[in-house]
Amino acid sequence: MKAISSFKRWLKARGLSEHSIETYAQAVIDFQKLFSTLSERNVLQWKESLAVRYKPSSMAARIKGMNAYLEFSKADIHLSGIRLPRIHHLENVISMSDYHRLIRKMSEKDDILTRKWMLLWKTIAMTGMRISEVRQVRAEHAVSGKAQVYAKGGIYRVILLPKRLCRELQSYLSEIGQTEGYIFGKTPEKPYAAGTIEAKLHYYGRLYHIPSEVCHPHSLRHLFGKGFMSQKGADITMLADLLGHASIETTRIYTRRSMDEQQEALDKIVTW
Repeated sequence: MKAISSFKRWLKARGLSEHSIETYAQAVIDFQKLFSTLSERNVLQWKESLAVRYKPSSMAARIKGMNAYLEFSKADIHLSGIRLPRIHHLENVISMSDYHRLIRKMSEKDDILTRKWMLLWKTIAMTGMRISEVRQVRAEHAVSGKAQVYAKGGIYRVILLPKRLCRELQSYLSEIGQTEGYIFGKTPEKPYAAGTIEAKLHYYGRLYHIPSEVCHPHSLRHLFGKGFMSQKGADITMLADLLGHASIETTRIYTRRSMDEQQEALDKIVTW
């Protein structure tokens, strides 16, 4: 079987995000733990084993990863996907109160590094950026108010930054004397890895007693979507553009209520 490192380089050349590359690689590693040779029989047995080990969404991601590896290996094998249940609600989104508490607690620390992480969370929550996109935010973007980033699907897109966020970023950059390069990284030349960003938000979530299931970067992206659609006169087409969605159908999830909200509404309605 071909090396995982070569597979990762192949995926990167096709424009996949760092997160997707790691997810796909983990699917192959999972297969290799069970089988030593790449054959149709082994691949089908591996797929069957997923059902008892993973949730449907995780199973679907691993099948996509394995199909990519099969294409990379030029194997004449293809796994059929699984149909996921249609989502009628949005769960595991950080509440606005928990988000404000996170920011408030971090702002109380007189520590420049804590301030940088706080600004990273605010940048996602105030723009709806993906984790792969926020890594690319540069000092120059805080001045122009626009961040051109390499986005999902191998395209470049321009993300607008709210003026209030730009002022906060400029103030931070002025304080540390940075005028160019990546804002969120160990150095202006090297942005933080996606895994580092994920782990850091989990750390702050535990520190400030925020539920772990909502303390992840994509939850902040969802917070932006829900917050935007909660405003009077919100335009779903504009939100789709801001989030970089290829289809407005993807954006419609932000018009739906969570299961708890649906339950509350149902209990008020059903009085007979």
